[in-house]
Amino acid sequence: MDITLRRLARLGAGVLVVVLAGCSAGAGQQDPPEGQPSSSSPETGSGMEIAHPKDAAAVDVCDLLPEEAATSLGVQQQGEKSTNNLAGSGTPACTWESREGKTKVSLSPAPGRSIRTYRQHKSEYVDYKEFEISGYSVVQANRVKPSEAGSCGMFLVAQEKQLVQSFVTLPVEQVGKTDPCSLARKALRLSVSSWPDA
Repeated sequence: MDITLRRLARLGAGVLVVVLAGCSAGAGQQDPPEGQPSSSSPETGSGMEIAHPKDAAAVDVCDLLPEEAATSLGVQQQGEKSTNNLAGSGTPACTWESREGKTKVSLSPAPGRSIRTYRQHKSEYVDYKEFEISGYSVVQANRVKPSEAGSCGMFLVAQEKQLVQSFVTLPVEQVGKTDPCSLARKALRLSVSSWPDA
């Protein structure tokens, strides 16, 4: 009886993590808050200077993460293409999985969107931070605490009106033990230099 209850508890925790991960703004499956521009109607720029702008949309989305970077992240070298429904944009995304398929790293360009989208609504995110990776501004914006959800999303400013989303999902057994945001940051750090110049 004890073993059955433990198994049910684990299963319930796994379902909860999946549901919570879908609630994260970083998941890219939700529209922005009311009144926020979507990528289908380009907003005015962020007003920031970008020393070396990149164009992540100029290459196949599964070429955004070099093979050696994927290996370093502990995921397979070949990613799988899908659609990122961030703000209903339907932009392509690519997801690289660990061999067991438990850890997932996704990258997706978000054209027509600037960091201002998140700055204007930062109070709506439980987890909000701004920092730099390899000289590029990044905003980490999640509606659920990454340590509880086992997932983390962030956006790197590739050029004035193009962000690149990095999103990581961890297996249930690593939730609360491993920081998904450190893996999302590492994915951007290891890949941004390989993206084509704008």
